[in-house]
Amino acid sequence: MSEFRTLERQDINENFALLIKALQGDVVIKLSRTTAAPTAAACAANAQVYPIGIRLETAAGELHNWYNGKIKLAISDDDSTGEATIDPEAGEISMVGGVASVTVTMSKASWTATKAATLTVSKPTSAKSPIMEIAANATFVATVAS
Repeated sequence: MSEFRTLERQDINENFALLIKALQGDVVIKLSRTTAAPTAAACAANAQVYPIGIRLETAAGELHNWYNGKIKLAISDDDSTGEATIDPEAGEISMVGGVASVTVTMSKASWTATKAATLTVSKPTSAKSPIMEIAANATFVATVAS
């Protein structure tokens, strides 16, 4: 690990340590959940709503709480009967302290079994950040069960 001058304020020292890890490539986009399996009957009865927490972490699970930058959200589905949406809407959003959130909603509809709604969280495209360039995409997939 790289070393830096130790300062009197421990919180600043911790931020420097995390920043060094990020510059060395230790950046992971983590989601609070990655899968769901609503039944076709549940989808027909009610919209299916999934709040998803997003964190920028090290591989060891340390929060990059110094990061106040962009992240990109995208939603897709492969069913012609239902529609998946997200709030906030698809595009870039700002993380604050390495944290953000999104809500995935599968509309109340006759979703077909094995069809899915997929949330993809990725690096931003407009606000290039060398730190985010190395982060792999993270996905949440809600696949309709029979």
